[in-house]
Amino acid sequence: MARYKTVSKQLFHKPYKYKDQDGSWKYITKTLEWLWKPIFFKRPQADLVRNRDYSFVDNGQSLSINTLGKRTRCTFESQPFSEYLDGSWNLGTAKLIELKGLWYLHIPVTKAVECFQKENVRHVVGIDRGLRFLTVSYDEQGKTEFVSGRKITAKRHKFLKVRQQLQSKGTKSAKRRLKALSGRENRWMSDVNHRISKTLV
Repeated sequence: MARYKTVSKQLFHKPYKYKDQDGSWKYITKTLEWLWKPIFFKRPQADLVRNRDYSFVDNGQSLSINTLGKRTRCTFESQPFSEYLDGSWNLGTAKLIELKGLWYLHIPVTKAVECFQKENVRHVVGIDRGLRFLTVSYDEQGKTEFVSGRKITAKRHKFLKVRQQLQSKGTKSAKRRLKALSGRENRWMSDVNHRISKTLV
């Protein structure tokens, strides 16, 4: 609904104009009927409100979800999520999405913890993130740690060049190669960030 409202407002600000027989300009306000194709979402998702659109039943073994037809029950991978159903966590509005034939329900969880006590702090470390240096850390003892981003930038530039060359060819084999490369840079960068964060900790 929000997307259609946005498009409707955009169409309203760009009326169709034409010259009448007497030479004067005429304006017609555009509505959603001017759309040639309906709005399409590549990855549809639904927001589900806790205890209204979704709930856990059968002692947390099944998930009850509202659908367009009727309310339905389904099983899920409960092992990693069982600790959040002990009553001490608050479950928020979930997002139901579909990816490569599998359905995922993203549920934000919150929990009240003890107040932060300044007197319990023994060690303070400041961390700065950037591009030239991915991280720079400094503590109260004067210890510093620099992680250079030069090699990272060079490798990302290499990924970019390879993608540009394959896209310029446009052959079937080039497209297959692009598909194989898709996501490789993101996975590699995630691994780099993970190793850096472990080093900092």
